[in-house]
Amino acid sequence: MKKLTTLLLCVAVMLSSFFSFPVFASYDDAMKELELNSECHLLMSADNGEIIFEKDIRKQTAPASLTKIVTAIVVIESCEDLNETVTVSESSIKELSGTGSSVANLRAGEEITVYDLLCYLMIMSANDAATALADHVTNGDRPAFIQKMNDVAARLGCKNTNFVNPHGLDNEDQYTTAEDLAKFMKYAMDIAVFAEITGKLSHTVAANNLRDERRITNTCYLLNKNFPDYYYKYAKNGKTGTTSSAGRCLVSYASKDGYNYIAIALGAEEKDFDNDGVKENGALLDCKAMFKWAFDNIELVAVSDPEKVVGEIKVNYAKSADHVSLVPAETVYSLVPLGTDKGSVLIEPVPDSMPESLNAPVKKGDVVCKGRVLYAGEVLCEIDLVAANDVSRSVTSLMLSKIKSFVTNPVFIAVFVIAAVAIAVAFFFIKKRRKRRARPVVGKDYRVLSYNDFSKIKK
Repeated sequence: MKKLTTLLLCVAVMLSSFFSFPVFASYDDAMKELELNSECHLLMSADNGEIIFEKDIRKQTAPASLTKIVTAIVVIESCEDLNETVTVSESSIKELSGTGSSVANLRAGEEITVYDLLCYLMIMSANDAATALADHVTNGDRPAFIQKMNDVAARLGCKNTNFVNPHGLDNEDQYTTAEDLAKFMKYAMDIAVFAEITGKLSHTVAANNLRDERRITNTCYLLNKNFPDYYYKYAKNGKTGTTSSAGRCLVSYASKDGYNYIAIALGAEEKDFDNDGVKENGALLDCKAMFKWAFDNIELVAVSDPEKVVGEIKVNYAKSADHVSLVPAETVYSLVPLGTDKGSVLIEPVPDSMPESLNAPVKKGDVVCKGRVLYAGEVLCEIDLVAANDVSRSVTSLMLSKIKSFVTNPVFIAVFVIAAVAIAVAFFFIKKRRKRRARPVVGKDYRVLSYNDFSKIKK
């Protein structure tokens, strides 16, 4: 039964991803109560993109080893066979000399598979694995590899990100944001091998020509029971990062009962938060706290019903009705607090998108305008509002309306007045002319009598 419930929930979440838009649901009070430590943080549903918590998610910051998420994406998408062998170049090792950064101590000439290098990259966070993979993918053409990384950012709409190296060492020209990192992680988790590698607690690197078999452990301690301050049983994947500019950073992923979340913490401190004499990683603590709150306090519910009327709009030239009802285009799901009364979720048309009226005919399902789904006065998402039924056109009503529109048109009225005046003037002059013709004119309209005429009369 539990598996069936989870399956149904997954289907609902999948459907919601087509009809919902990423929004900022307001849980500010809860976020304050968690007392998160990181400068920038974000909690996002990996299912439909809704952002639950956010703080400074568009602030550009150093990405540290979170850079390797994009490095891994480029490598996986560029290599058809992850079991192909890479020969580590001397230049890819010397590049990191003196940086004091995290490395796997790869050796020049070492032959190792792409897959094992990816495990070094994402599990151990080895910078020499990043340079070795970059050189392998583009045959030592580093600018070409960096371009591929920035192409991924552009393709995913990450406008506040720029890369200049594949490992994440501090550089003023390399930056990203929590918002962009969420896009990278959401995309990467749909790549099976990425999800597999970043979900490993440990990995055994096979023996090769220069090294014996070696076991490495994930730096994301949310996955490790040996670190009870950080361990979270529903955490599935993670990538850590640390530099002097970036501070403590983490991008992580957790799943429970069909719900999936991405939590990001950037710029956190490492200090003794619980006063036990041991310093803790603030980024790991923040992500764990956000995951726990999400699973304990919010649920996915249907916030729109295609059968529920949310408004109406006037219809011109209608045959049997002068308006049409508006309903949501689809059932839309959103994350709301547990136990939320559906009556507290409201849908209203977006005024700027709603026309004053429609002209018949109207078809059932025609998109009329946008609607806002509101909870506690906050916008959860925007949806399409459609006509609930057909409205046919009345030919008589249309003709009368056209006639009325024609005769009340200012141009028609002006022409009509001018024509009427012209006819009146013409009629006036015609009548006047006729009167002149009917009246006798002195000196012209008579016959002159001669003497002979009088003589005839006399006889």
